Amino acid sequence: MKLRANILGLFFALALCFNAKASAPYVVLDSGNAAYANGHYEKAISCYTNFIKDGYESSQAYYNMGNCYYRLGDYAKAILNYEKAKKLNPSDADVQFNLQLANLKTVDKISPDSSMFLSNWWHNFADMFSEKGWGILCISFLLIGLLCIVGYMTSGNLVIRQIGFWGGVLFLAFSLGSFALSREQYIILNSHDTAIVMSGSITVKGSPDENATQLFVIHEGAKVSIVKSEGIWTEIKLANGNQGWLHTSDIEAI
Repeated sequence: MKLRANILGLFFALALCFNAKASAPYVVLDSGNAAYANGHYEKAISCYTNFIKDGYESSQAYYNMGNCYYRLGDYAKAILNYEKAKKLNPSDADVQFNLQLANLKTVDKISPDSSMFLSNWWHNFADMFSEKGWGILCISFLLIGLLCIVGYMTSGNLVIRQIGFWGGVLFLAFSLGSFALSREQYIILNSHDTAIVMSGSITVKGSPDENATQLFVIHEGAKVSIVKSEGIWTEIKLANGNQGWLHTSDIEAI
């Protein structure tokens, strides 16, 4: 009995240690939220940064950190964190609204290339739900489609069989579409092919060389797509199609 009690005590102690270790990062997150609520923005940023450095990610943490930087007047870092929050939770209306506000503070107002209209529409449609949201819809549509197929195969009523057949085809198509959107959101979530310009004013060059032709100037807060990197240089592309090279240190990947 004594040995059994000791074993149970050991398991109980290990469970407490594991729970304390697992909850520790969220204590830091709660501290950040408290500091943010009290207007201590620099302290809140420090807490959120430590939370993320520990290997955890939270749309709310990035969103609050973006709000902190916005109130401190650092709009480039505000945009960067809003964009990271949007990757984790693309349908969050508050994140989208604050990101738009922060973008109004930037110098560059880059209009998307008209040839990318369909691509932009598709991405906006995909942002209606996160990867998990589209995944849940995929499974739901699949189950409904299978139920329709079962009804088609087992019913002796002609009308029910027709409804079951076409309903099964329709919901299985919806399931495939949801799967494609979930996969796209997963790729976006795990890719780092977009970045925010973090330096005040950058002259983009025609090649990865200090003496290369100067093409155009962009400013902090601008969002760019990363084409490729070579050493200290990165080739970037803007939404309007302009493309060129800048120092990798001048941007931070989303």
